[in-house]
This record gives sequence, structure tokens and C-alpha cells, in this order.
Amino acid sequence: MPEVLKKLFISAGEPSGDIHGANLMHRIREKNPYVEFYGLGKEHMRKAGLHCLYDMSHGSLMWLHVLTELLTFFEIKKKCIDFFLRERPDGIVLIDYCGFNFHLAKAAKKYKIPVIYYISPQVWAHAPWRVKKMKKLVDKVIVIYPFEKDLYENAGVPAAYVGHPLFDEINTLGVDENIVSELQKLMGKNIVSFIPGSRRQEIIRLLPMLLRCAPQIQQAIPSSQFLISCNDERNFNLVNSIVEESRVSCKVVIGNIHEIIKASELCIASAGTVTLQIAYFLKPMIIVYRISPFAYFIAKPFLTTPYIGLVNKLANKMIVPEFLIYRENDSWLAEEAIQLLQNNQKRQACIDELAVLMDTIAKPGASENAANEVLKLIP
Repeated sequence: MPEVLKKLFISAGEPSGDIHGANLMHRIREKNPYVEFYGLGKEHMRKAGLHCLYDMSHGSLMWLHVLTELLTFFEIKKKCIDFFLRERPDGIVLIDYCGFNFHLAKAAKKYKIPVIYYISPQVWAHAPWRVKKMKKLVDKVIVIYPFEKDLYENAGVPAAYVGHPLFDEINTLGVDENIVSELQKLMGKNIVSFIPGSRRQEIIRLLPMLLRCAPQIQQAIPSSQFLISCNDERNFNLVNSIVEESRVSCKVVIGNIHEIIKASELCIASAGTVTLQIAYFLKPMIIVYRISPFAYFIAKPFLTTPYIGLVNKLANKMIVPEFLIYRENDSWLAEEAIQLLQNNQKRQACIDELAVLMDTIAKPGASENAANEVLKLIP
């Protein structure tokens, strides 16, 4: 007798969520080939077999600051609610992207559809009130950092720790050593990479400051050469215009983030998941996050962790320099960079601490573990 077909709604809005969603879909289907996937995603999830209600590649609903985005928001939300009513899926899986996904969770709970949140909002860093919202809207949260499990369970939210799917991705993609060799042959061994983030506003805020540090670094270490990581070719013109205005000699590379990291002696990066990728390759780094003085004044009461960098939060101590910048302070960044390039003792201490941390958390299998947790809720 054939298995009963299961319908699972899955929603991801960011490029990283799309990748992790696709990996989750593959692992679920390996365990139960009778699951059909519907929902919101991008290229990777569509290729994995998603029946896409709306292609999230067309844009972002992160800020909803213009009329067209508001209209799109209501259009997508209506499509999803109509699907819930018409098809009554066995469960919904929400991946990150809380600004929009919370609306879907609220609708699903109204129609008594089990809600699973995978890669939850970073309530440990800011917006702690979202834990209460999660308790109200979510049946189970699947967390990717070990400290998150206690945080949610102490608040009465069922939680399972599965590990970070980033390490599945790194193991799958690997590193193209030919590209690493080409970069080092072209630029030498003292490569400093600037990794300003993937969102336009991040790039606009952070990249000019990183470039202003380059002459100071090069004056102290003349052999230094500079690489800029451009996550998406759609941001290339923006990155290139900022570089041209700075008049700093550097190379912009689209994609190939693992190769950029491995070729570098030092990475200076925005706070975010990329810092775990840098840590995986045991590269010294500086973590920088920049906000306006006004935004800092508003956000400061809600900051619930002493660390802005994931590697420091996971280690529960400062193992790499980090700086939340709300006033101009280029000299601090340049001095830290020069020390990590010149001071062998400080550099090696940073590498050793990263190795200890990665030995604890950098294990593949998160996507499979998450698939097991999802299937428990849709028996």
C-alpha cells in the first residue's frame, strides 16, 4: 500500500535561507519521498522541487519602505493564506526572514497548522521580546547555535539544536585550490580581504571606511594587497564605484568567498555568518559593524550580548577583535589589522582559539538533523 502524500509549506526569503532550505528539502525527501514541497523560495529551492507560490528572487521584503514592496507583501501574504485554506498543509517550515515569516506563522496558527521555525531570529543579540512571540506562534524551533536551545526552552518554547547548515555547505562546495593559487600568484601572500556584507546598505555603510584603512595598512606593510568580496554580481557596480572613489588599488572578486578567505592573511568582515566561514578556514579576522549614532542610541538598551561577532559569542569570550562603530574611528581598525599581520604571537593565539571553537561546532549533518526534527512534527 503506498505511503500517504504529505504537503509541507516552506518559506525562505534570503539567499542563504534558499540554500539551507534546498538542503533541508533534499534530506527530507531522502527520508520520505512522499513529501511534496510548496511555498516561497529562490533558485536553489525551486531546483530542489519546490512548487513556488512566489519567486523570492524578484526582491526583498525586509524593510517595506516603498509602496511597491507593501503591495508585493500583501500579494504574497494573500497567496500563502489562500494556500493554507485550500490545501491544508501538514506543516509549515519558516527559515530565518522573521519580518515576513512571522505573518505566515500567525496565519498558520489560526488554521491549526503546525509551525516549525528553522534558523530562528537572533533574539540573543537584540529584540529579546521576540521570544514571547515565538512561544505564541511556533510549535517547535530548530536552532543552529548551541546556546539558543537553553534560551528558548527556558522561555517555554520547544527547541532542538541541530548544528549549523553552513558547514554542510562548506563540505559540499569545498575550495577551488586553483583559484586560491591564482589569487596568491597575482597578489602575493600578504592579502587583506575586505568582506563588507551582501546587502546594499551594509556595503554603503562599511566599505568606504574599510578602504580608508588600506593606505595605513600598506604604509606599515608595503607588501599588503587588498581584495574585496562582492557577494552578488548585482552589487558589483556599487562596489566598483566606491572603490573608484576611494582611489585605493584593490581587486574586486564576485563570489568565490571560500577561495578569497583561504587566499587571505587577514579578513576584515561585517558581523554575520561569513565570520563562521572565515573561522572554518582558521584565518585571523576583525569583525566590524557600523550604525549611525542615532541608531546606536535607540538600539543600545536592547543589546543583550556583549559580542557582535558570532565567533566571540560562540566562544563566550573575545577571540577576535570586534568593533561596533557608531562614530568615525578608522585608526583603530588599521592598528588592529597591522598587529594581526605583524605580531606573530597575537596572530597564532587567534588561530589557536579559532581551531578550538571549530573543533566544537564545525561538524556537518545539520540539514539531516533538521530533517529528522521536521518529520517528527508531520508523522
